[in-house]
Order: sequence, then C-alpha cells, then structure tokens
Amino acid sequence: EALDARGLVPGNSTLLVQGDTTISVRIPAWRDLDSTLHRGITGTVEVYENMSAPGILPRTVLVWLPPGYAEDTGRRYPVLYMHDGQNVFDPSTSFLGVDWQVDEVADSLIRDDVMPAILIVAIYNTVDRGRDYSNSREGRAYMRFLADSLKPFIDRTYRTQPEAEATATMGSSLGGLISFLLLWNYPEVFGKAACLSPAFIGKHRSAVRMVQEQPAPVEHLRLYIDNGGRGLDQRLQTGVDAMLAALRTKGFADGENLMWYRDSTADHNEAAWARRVWRPLLFLFGERVQEGAEKR
Repeated sequence: EALDARGLVPGNSTLLVQGDTTISVRIPAWRDLDSTLHRGITGTVEVYENMSAPGILPRTVLVWLPPGYAEDTGRRYPVLYMHDGQNVFDPSTSFLGVDWQVDEVADSLIRDDVMPAILIVAIYNTVDRGRDYSNSREGRAYMRFLADSLKPFIDRTYRTQPEAEATATMGSSLGGLISFLLLWNYPEVFGKAACLSPAFIGKHRSAVRMVQEQPAPVEHLRLYIDNGGRGLDQRLQTGVDAMLAALRTKGFADGENLMWYRDSTADHNEAAWARRVWRPLLFLFGERVQEGAEKR
C-alpha cells in the first residue's frame, strides 16, 4: 500500500490529459499489508471516532486503560496525551508497521511497580499534521482542541486526576514540538511534557525564541527532551542544544525539572522511540529519575 511522506495513505487523484503526457509518480514509502506484525494491543483501549473542533480536521482518539482500572473503582489516575496516535499502540496502524509499544512498556512498568498506573490518550494525526503540530493557526486550534475540548471530555468520562501536575503530553519530531508548545502555552492544563527527537530548528526555531524572550510560565513544569545521533536526529541537534540552553537560563535544572538524554546510535524513527520510551514515562510519572545526558 502506497504512503505519502507523512506515512498516510494518499487520496485519489485525477488528471485531465489533452495530449501526449508522461506522468511520473514517486512513492515515498510503502506499507506491506501481508507482512505487518499484528501483535494486537496489550490492555484495554476505547476508541472515539471523528472527534473534532473548530479549525482542525476530525480524528480518531484512543484511550488506553491501565491494569486494574475496572476493578479499583475508587482510584483516580494521571493522564498522558500522545500525538501521532496511530503509531502509539498498534503496529497494524503505525507508520511502516512499527509502533511505539507504549501499551506494553507502560503495562510492564505499572506491573513492576516502578510507575503508578496512568491513562494514555492517543490522538491520531491527519493530512494536516505539519500545520497541526506547529506554531501556526492550525496548531493553535489543535492546542485549543486538547486543552478546551478533549481534556474536559476525558476528565468527565474517566476517573482522572485533572490537575496540571498529573497531566502530561508526549510526541516525537513535530509531535515533540507541539508537546512543548502545549506545556509552554497551557501550563495550567499540562504540567509535564516529553519531546522525543523534537524539531526546534528552521521555521520551528520560534519555540526557542519563545523561551528566550518570555519568562517561564510557572514553577511546577517538568520537561523531558531527547534525541538520537544519526540521520535526521543529527541534523536536529542544533535546535535541541539551543532549546536546552534557553531553558537552563530560565531556571530549568537538569535532574530536577529537566532531563535530556541522547542516544548516539539512534535514528529518527518509531523503532528508536519505542526502545527508549520508558525513560520519559519514568521521568514524568515514576519515582526514580533516570540517568540523563550522554557524555560527549
């Protein structure tokens, strides 16, 4: 199955030909439907289709319930909101058939009693991913959707801890950028964020300038940033370095409310993020702070 550069199945195209014409079609990626590993999802996931808000396209939202949720009816849970939701739990819906395995990792951490039980809300992307996950009109509409519509819905529907200190957001690449923007612009809603391989360069460097020019919103914020050392992640390094420097001047302290981790062997893909997703989970919700930046 053909995929576009965003990992989505492209729509149908039409072309009116009025003479001799040569058409070249470049397929950025393919999904092999026959060889995709269908492991299924660990745990219980509830699905909400066509969730929408002004300024953004409708999208699917998944809610992963931790072990014990149905039995312990008096307990309330922290919540993690993740972007690129089709890549979070299920290889059959993920880019190139590789998912983050967040369901398996979270389930293991919870059962091993190194992380408290949490709810995970995975929000699908759309063909507008690039605009939704940036400091644009669509990006601001997407952030309003999460803060003003989706989170209140989740808090009404599930037994959550609604406070900002118990609410986190996580994503990779542009998903890492929008996770940071949510933390910085909505600190009363999202008190924690994890930005894996974030895009803080080029036109998205405005996020760094935002930190340089504005005071930190509140003191309770908690932020995890990481990146690899190969491919696109290597090119993103300058943006990560600039963001870390800006954050440290605003009072963010390594090992306290800031963690940066670098895996020099990792590339910019779902498999790499799956291998290290336990780190942000434990930093955001666990009781132990994991070792930080790679020595360079």
